[in-house]
Amino acid sequence: MKNSQQIDKWKTPLLILLLVLFGSCEDVLNLNEVPQDRVIGEQIFQDEAFAEALAADLYANFPFTGYGSSGGNVGHHDFGTQRGGGFAGCRTHGGMNINNDCEGLWDYEYIREMNFFIENIRESPLSESFKMQMEGEIRVLRAALYFKMQKRYGGVPLVDIILDPFEEVPEEYTVRSTEEALADFIDSELETAASMLSEDAEQTGRVNRWTAYAYKARANLWSASIADFGTLADNRLTGIPASRATEFYRKASDAAQQIINSGYYSLLQGSDPVQTFLSILMEDSNSEAIFEKIYNGIEINHQFGHLNKPTPFSEGQGSLLNPTLELVNHFENLDGTFSNPDLGPDNLYARGSAPWDNKDPRLHATVLFEGELFAGNIVELYEGIDPTVGGTNPNAIISEEGVFHNGKHSVGNASRRQANQFFPSTGFLLEKHIPKTVFVPRNTESHNWKEIRLAEMYLIAAESAFELGNLAEAAMYLNFTRERVGLVPLTASTINRDRVRIERTSELIYEGHRWDDLRRWRTALDMLDGQNVRGVRVIYHDDSGQYYFLEINGEATQREFRPEHYYNPITQARIETNGDLVENPGY
Repeated sequence: MKNSQQIDKWKTPLLILLLVLFGSCEDVLNLNEVPQDRVIGEQIFQDEAFAEALAADLYANFPFTGYGSSGGNVGHHDFGTQRGGGFAGCRTHGGMNINNDCEGLWDYEYIREMNFFIENIRESPLSESFKMQMEGEIRVLRAALYFKMQKRYGGVPLVDIILDPFEEVPEEYTVRSTEEALADFIDSELETAASMLSEDAEQTGRVNRWTAYAYKARANLWSASIADFGTLADNRLTGIPASRATEFYRKASDAAQQIINSGYYSLLQGSDPVQTFLSILMEDSNSEAIFEKIYNGIEINHQFGHLNKPTPFSEGQGSLLNPTLELVNHFENLDGTFSNPDLGPDNLYARGSAPWDNKDPRLHATVLFEGELFAGNIVELYEGIDPTVGGTNPNAIISEEGVFHNGKHSVGNASRRQANQFFPSTGFLLEKHIPKTVFVPRNTESHNWKEIRLAEMYLIAAESAFELGNLAEAAMYLNFTRERVGLVPLTASTINRDRVRIERTSELIYEGHRWDDLRRWRTALDMLDGQNVRGVRVIYHDDSGQYYFLEINGEATQREFRPEHYYNPITQARIETNGDLVENPGY
């Protein structure tokens, strides 16, 4: 078991450490006073403990994908919605425009802090091994941040030095780089950093050599897809030349294989594929975790489970993220086929999950269905009782809070029909990431966010191999995650692009990838524009003791995605601040 308490020695806030060191220093990292920067650098980097404290502060500010304030962004994609039915998310409902950067990331103050660290650690008198390790860690964080910006904007201003605010900033740091140049910088930085870093895989909350290769695999797969499926703008600020797709796929594959073949990580295995899959994200610092956001539930905490547990078991705040009928039907059948179950009043099922019993076990570790257990409690998502004898009649459904039929409440304890705004809009609840406990107060949760895990590396190797035409190799890598959950293995003759993408989604849904995948594959326009998210209304049929399912709209509004939304806007406000910036196409 890896050490999940590695961050304990960094608990003392950096600000306190520096105030002790400097006494009256009011602004620890005042970006507008170069002399103070120099003094701080001279003092901090005389001592390994202070240098590590500053690094800890940089880790604390790193924009991890999930959990955050609400973690809602991990469910904002074509297969997810939010409670209440009125969800109209900025990403999914066309909200991005020249004045609205949905879930944007434009943090040059943070970049300056990382540049400050990198430049000062190099010049410090500390041991060469310590300096190399620490510089490598922060270079990975900086490259990863630029990659997160690339995914949003394409090319951005590339600043890798400390800029003097009292001197004119050279134009090369105020204009946007091309997306291709940014991609090359990210790849080069991660390769350099990997050579500087320890192979130690125990401290999953800190960067090591394999973290660098993991981000390298991610970033190069992204750039390969942009070259393969995207459009190169005339100014080259967005898009990558198609001629480079093969190169980037090979780099992605090579980096992923470095981790797979390292021997430091392994896929979790178990006799129960559902419970095994659930444990991947709930068991901290396990053998599959490459990089985690470490929580202790006290100073560093989150409330993802509090917001997403079934409402009756979450102090009335749960059921935030709701899987859709499209997601539930997306999963493959155990025999390797694909099908949607027959729904409607003429199709009765013994249990609330029965229409999907023959699906990939990962579905049942992702979605919570009517009648399933949660922390010893039965989750009731049914929204009415059909009292019809000798048949079914949706027009006769009893569906009122406080009304009983034959001793059974006419609406379930976690259903949409309860008089409370915190109830699901699709008839399905999220199970992935959710601890199986009841009534956990907000901001006290401590299970770690898995920023990168080994399964993704197999999927990157598989996708890269497929796009390079190496079908047998692609099938081999894809089968690692498939066989873990009991799916039929694929071969060179049965694998195709849809299989590769479906497997990736089945493994990684609600882990922060789906929205980005739709954009890099350039399928978001087809998948999102005009989409009507669907759910089910679960009805209990009293005469038979079974259930039927009525399809419903999961949202009140139709979704919207326009071609310009393949990139976020730079925004008018940023352009007014820096006149050298150029807006992305279509805004």
